[in-house]
Amino acid sequence: MNPNGARSTVVHVHRRRGRSLNSLAIQLSAFALTFILIALLVVTSSRAAFVAQNDNSTNQVSSAALALSDNDLTTAMFDAVPNMVPGTTYERCIDVTYTGTVDPTAVKLYASGTPSGTLAPYLDLVIQVGVDSTPVFGDCTGFVSSGTLYTGGTLDAFATAKNSYATGVTGWDPTGTPSPDTRTFRFVLTVQDNTLAAGKTTTFGFSWETQSS
Repeated sequence: MNPNGARSTVVHVHRRRGRSLNSLAIQLSAFALTFILIALLVVTSSRAAFVAQNDNSTNQVSSAALALSDNDLTTAMFDAVPNMVPGTTYERCIDVTYTGTVDPTAVKLYASGTPSGTLAPYLDLVIQVGVDSTPVFGDCTGFVSSGTLYTGGTLDAFATAKNSYATGVTGWDPTGTPSPDTRTFRFVLTVQDNTLAAGKTTTFGFSWETQSS
């Protein structure tokens, strides 16, 4: 062979080796990529096979309700009573009803404010609680007492001593069952036989309250 031919043979051998290495690298890369894809599929499938789920939805809760009402139709029990005289009692009855959904604290009665005017110190006050088989606001015909809540004092003294839920007198303790639960309260006023009571007037009010226990 001539020198030119030998050089030509060497060049071809190097080229073949380069192509072989490139082909091998491509095959290895393809193999590695295939392996990775298969591994990802296996992991994904394995994860999916171990997924579990449970739900507890549409939960709902409600708060308790407390409700007191009466049958006065926004009218005062002693509505502008005129010419009260000593020795005569003036009585009025009112129904108070609990319609709440839970067992509350006791229903208490207290003065809703300090009486205005100057007659309150001369008005003796008696308060009773009971039931009325024929309840009519203001009328006490069917009233039957189950206990006396206040006696031996004046309207003014009651308002001073019983002026909040904490200091009020207990009417009754409803349980929420049955509902509604009603009690009748009887109020009796008497003017003292005292000349200082003449020609005076007073305005006053009462409140009933219960709370969640």
